[in-house]
Amino acid sequence: MTISLSRLGLAVLALAAVRSAAAAAPAPIRGEVIIARTAAAWESQQVQEPCILPNPRDPTRLMMLYSGVPASDRKLCFIGKAWALASDPFTWHQDAGNPVFGPLKDSWDSGSIRLDAVLYVPEEDSYYIYYSGTKATVQDRIGLAICPVGADGYAAITAAAMRRVGSQPVLAPEPAAPFCEEMASQAAVWREWNTGTRRWDWFMYYSYRGKDGTLPGLRLATSADGRTWTRHFNEQDPRGMGQIFPSTPGAYYEWHQVIKIGDTYVLTIEVGTEHGKRWRPVVAVSKHPVTGWRQIDVDTLLQTKWEGLYRDDTMYHVATPAFYQFGGKWYLYAQACPLPANRNYIDGHWDLWAVACEQMIPTLPGFADIPGPGRFNR
Repeated sequence: MTISLSRLGLAVLALAAVRSAAAAAPAPIRGEVIIARTAAAWESQQVQEPCILPNPRDPTRLMMLYSGVPASDRKLCFIGKAWALASDPFTWHQDAGNPVFGPLKDSWDSGSIRLDAVLYVPEEDSYYIYYSGTKATVQDRIGLAICPVGADGYAAITAAAMRRVGSQPVLAPEPAAPFCEEMASQAAVWREWNTGTRRWDWFMYYSYRGKDGTLPGLRLATSADGRTWTRHFNEQDPRGMGQIFPSTPGAYYEWHQVIKIGDTYVLTIEVGTEHGKRWRPVVAVSKHPVTGWRQIDVDTLLQTKWEGLYRDDTMYHVATPAFYQFGGKWYLYAQACPLPANRNYIDGHWDLWAVACEQMIPTLPGFADIPGPGRFNR
């Protein structure tokens, strides 16, 4: 006996198949350029280092400091500011007075600067702005500028209001053994209250260059006030480099951010594997700000996994990654660029992106999960 399906029956089956496929497919990832390099001449080559804080004067608003490099002189770098509503962290308003901070003539940072980290210090009602600077072309020392928050938490962030701390960097490279540093730069800064000593403990995770190579990993410095820093050489590093965790050989470790999720400290780092062949976000985790740091797999957050968002012609490279949580939702802010025609990331045209993170990704046993772009297919 032959059984045939009616046209209606075939249509019903086809519709069911489409619905099943749609249910199985992951939802599109929301990712948008929030600051385009073409928006202004001072940032026309690349926009980078998104440092975002809730506005201390208005919790409904966010403030961001970030860096920009002009296409007309790629040796230079400046810092600008922008604001957004906490309810809409994809829409940012750049300040008409940008840039608000730049190299200072006749100073150790007269050549170029680059933004590292921004903290709000309530007891001083000020922003602490860490940055890397140089007299030459490659930022090789870490400085600190302090800016009063002002009446509305935003308008007072101006070049006139910022005050550099001292006439020298707060952390310069240490050429003596065991550090053997030629450059120290790109500081992620964390502070937390020590109930035993009843004071704030400060932790700085910085990149370096020297005997170990170019940007071979991260080291630690600590402070009691955020201004005077003492570097530490991790004697437990199995390779004898004094790094806080064994880094991936042949990779560059540069700009990074430190946050805490539950009981886990999280470092989100821009890592250029194979000497910068592919820049991507990489994460290290620890249960203590000084010891126990461990890097998770370098492909965990690789942008090619961001299904429906990643393209070679928009975000082949992803760098300066930072996680932020607003209104209970996580976002990844980062700069991204297409694959340059000459395949050299230095010649890339970088815009600043925001990407929604609607999944939590396992890290290591016993450590907290981290946000990830997109969502799990459930």
